[in-house]
Amino acid sequence: AGFKDNLYGVMCIAENSVGPNATRPDDIHTMYSGKTVEINNTDAEGRLVLADGVYYAWKDLGAEIILDIATLTGAQGISTGKYHAAHMSNSEEWEHKVFEAGKSSGDLSFPVVYCPEMQFPEFKSVVADMKNSVASRSNAQPSCAGLF
Repeated sequence: AGFKDNLYGVMCIAENSVGPNATRPDDIHTMYSGKTVEINNTDAEGRLVLADGVYYAWKDLGAEIILDIATLTGAQGISTGKYHAAHMSNSEEWEHKVFEAGKSSGDLSFPVVYCPEMQFPEFKSVVADMKNSVASRSNAQPSCAGLF
C-alpha cells in the first residue's frame, strides 16, 4: 500500500530583471545539456531555466516521467482562452490523462499541437544550436514554447 516510486519536485525559477548581468539580445547561453542557445527574445527567459530543470531531472535524477507545470507563454491565452489551461505531451496516453484530470477537477486543460518536425525550424540559428524564441509568431506559439 502507498506510493513506492521516487517523486521529485524541481523548481525552475527565473526573474526577468534589468541589471549589468542581465541577458541581452544576441547573447549565447550554454545550457546544462551542453546545447547552445542564441537569445532573440529576452522575455522568453523562463524556458531557459525550465529546459535546464527538465534535463537535470532526466540526467541526474533518472526521472522516467517528467511533468512540467509552467506559465511559459502569453500566446496560450490566445489559443485556449482565459478559462482553460493548455498542455502538450509527447505521449498520447499522458495527453489524455491530463485532459481527463482537468475535467474531473474543474481545472480545464486542452491539448495544443505537438508536431516537432514542423516547429523545430522556428528555432533555427546560424550561431548556436537554436534560438530561444520563434521566428514567426503565427506558427502555433504555445506549441513552440512547449517544444523548446
